[in-house]
Amino acid sequence: MTNGKYTLEVGMILDSKWVILEFIGKGGMGEVYRAHQLNLKRDVAIKIISQEWLKSFDCEPEEVESSLDRFRREVQVMAQILHPNVLQIFDEATSTIQKGDEQLDIEYIVMEYVPGSSLRATMSDEGFYPEEDRTIDWLTEYFLPLLGGVQVLHERGIVHRDLKPENVLLAGNSPKIADFGLASSCFLKPITRSAHVMGTPPYMAQEQFMDLRRTDHRADIYSLGKILYEAVAGKIGSDQIPFKQARLKNPEGRLFEELDRIIQHATAVDKKARLASVEELAESIRKILNEAGQEAPIEQKGVSAKPAAQKSSRRALKWVAASMAILIIGIMSYFAFQAERGGKSGMVGTGPMAPRVEAPSGESVQKPTRPGEVSQVPKALPDTIKGKDDTTLYLVPGGEIVLPKNFNPAGAEKVKIDSFYMDMTPVTIHQYVEFLNQNLDRIKVENGVVKGDGEMWLLLGEVKPGYEPVAYQGGKFHITAAQHAACPVLRVTGYGAAAYAGFYGKRLATDVEWLYALETGKPSSAEGRAALGAQKNLPIPSPVMLYKPNALGIRGLDANIGEWGIEYLPDQSHKDSAKAEYVILGEMFKSSLGKSEVPAPLQRYPWEAFENVGFRCVQDAR
Repeated sequence: MTNGKYTLEVGMILDSKWVILEFIGKGGMGEVYRAHQLNLKRDVAIKIISQEWLKSFDCEPEEVESSLDRFRREVQVMAQILHPNVLQIFDEATSTIQKGDEQLDIEYIVMEYVPGSSLRATMSDEGFYPEEDRTIDWLTEYFLPLLGGVQVLHERGIVHRDLKPENVLLAGNSPKIADFGLASSCFLKPITRSAHVMGTPPYMAQEQFMDLRRTDHRADIYSLGKILYEAVAGKIGSDQIPFKQARLKNPEGRLFEELDRIIQHATAVDKKARLASVEELAESIRKILNEAGQEAPIEQKGVSAKPAAQKSSRRALKWVAASMAILIIGIMSYFAFQAERGGKSGMVGTGPMAPRVEAPSGESVQKPTRPGEVSQVPKALPDTIKGKDDTTLYLVPGGEIVLPKNFNPAGAEKVKIDSFYMDMTPVTIHQYVEFLNQNLDRIKVENGVVKGDGEMWLLLGEVKPGYEPVAYQGGKFHITAAQHAACPVLRVTGYGAAAYAGFYGKRLATDVEWLYALETGKPSSAEGRAALGAQKNLPIPSPVMLYKPNALGIRGLDANIGEWGIEYLPDQSHKDSAKAEYVILGEMFKSSLGKSEVPAPLQRYPWEAFENVGFRCVQDAR
C-alpha cells in the first residue's frame, strides 16, 4: 500500500488517533480502510474522500463540491440512526496529510467495522426456488431484519437510494445497512444532481434513473423487491434489462405464488402501483410465513426477532389452509350459481341492474341498463398516457396550423391536425436496447450493422470519439456505460425508428405534426423561449431529462439532435410506414433554401443513419 496507489498508506497514523491497517476497497464516493483506534483499542472502518482524488476523474468544480456534499450527507444521515441493522457512525473530521511532496486535504468518517461478508453471501446464485425451507429461513433470518432497518430510515425521512446485497453487511448473522452516499433526507437541503447516473441499475427504480431528486421511499421498496427476487430466482445477470418489473417464472406452490405477487407489487414500474411502505412489505412477508406454518418475527420498533422453526405446525397449517380453501371455493361457487339464476343471492353489484361505475379520465364508461344493452359515456382525453414501452406521452390537442412557404406539403397552406400523443422525450439508448433484445429472432449483426427483417436499423461503433454507447456481445445488445443509458439513441435509421414505433403500437410523427407540437408548445414568456433555445448547445451525449419541457410538457423538440419523421400526406397514407417518405426534422437540418426561422424537413433515405439524429414516437388519440 506504499506505492502511492491509495490516498492513505498502511502504518500511517491519522490525526494521532487512527492507525491505518489495510485498504478495504472503493465505495460510493471514496476509499475505505480498516484502522485501529488507539485510545479505545478497537478496529474501525474509515471512509475518506479528497478533492484531488475527485479531480483525477476530470470532474468540474461544481461536481467536486456536489460529491463532497453527498459525502457530508452520508455523515449526517448515519449519525441520526442507532439501530442494530444500520451501520453505526463514530466520528467525522477533516485533516491534512502529507503525500509525497504534496499536502492533501481530506474529509473522513469513522464507522463501525464489520469484518464479515455482505448479504450476497447468504444468497444462492441459482436462487432458493423451489426449496421452501431455505427460502423461509432466509426471509426470517436476513430479509425481515433488513426491512426493519430500512423502515427506521424511512421513519426518519431518509431514502437510501442504493440498496443492494453488497451494501448490506453481515455482522455474524445480523444484516447492517451501509453506504449512504446517495441518501436523501427531508432534513437536508437538496443537492443538484449531475448528468451521471446515481445508483446501481439492476436495483434502480425507473424514476430514480430519470431524476434522482424526484425519488421517494418507494425507490427503496423497488430495490428491496429486486433483492427478494434475486434470493428466490437467482442472481441478476449483467445482461438482464434493468428498471423493469420483476416476476418469477412459473412459480409453483402457495409460498412462491405469494412471493411472486409481492415481488411484482414491490417492483412495479409505476411507483404509484407499488407497495405503499416497507411496513406493508414486511407485513406481507410475515403473512405468508404464518400461512406456511412459520412463526413470523414480531416487529418491535423496526427490529425483527428471529423465530424458531416450526416444521410440524407448518404442515398442519397447510392442511387447515387447504380445507379452508375447499370450503371457500364451495361457498363462492354457490353464490355464483345463485347470481346466474337471476341475482337473488343478495350480493351487491352482481345483478343486471348494477350501478354505474366511474372510470378514470379519458376512458369511456359502460353503464349496463339491461342485458345486451350498453351505453357509452364519452370522457375528455387525459393529458398523459403510458406507452407500451413504459414511456410517458403528452397530449397535443388538435387544431389548425398555417404552414410556412418552406414547409408546404402537397401545396396545402392550412392543415387540420387531429389530437395525438407525443413521447415526452426522444427514445433513449436503454429503451432501444431493450427493443433490440426483445427482437433478436428478427435481427442479424454484420460488421457493426444491425439489420432487422432484412432492413438496416442501427449502426454500432463510436457515435463520436470515445462515445460508443451500444455493444453486441454474446448474442445480446448491451449498454457499455450506465450513465449513457438515459441519452437519446443515435445512428438509428428511419427503418429502425419505424420498427421500434410499430413494435410498441405507435408510429413516427409526420413533419406537420412535429411542427404543430413545436409551435403549440412554445412558452409564452421570453425567458421560457430562451431556455428552450439554449438546448441547442447541449453536448452529445446528454440525458434526455436535461432537456427543458415546453408548454405541452414535451422535452427536446428542435434541440441539439435531429429526429426522424415522415412526410405528411392529406390522404393519411403516411400512417403506413411501408408507403411513407422519411424526413429528418430539426433546426440543425434546416434547408439551405429556406430563410424562415421554422425548420424545414429534409428528405433522407430510410436506411441512412446519422451521428446526431434520433427519434421519438406518437400515438393517435382515440
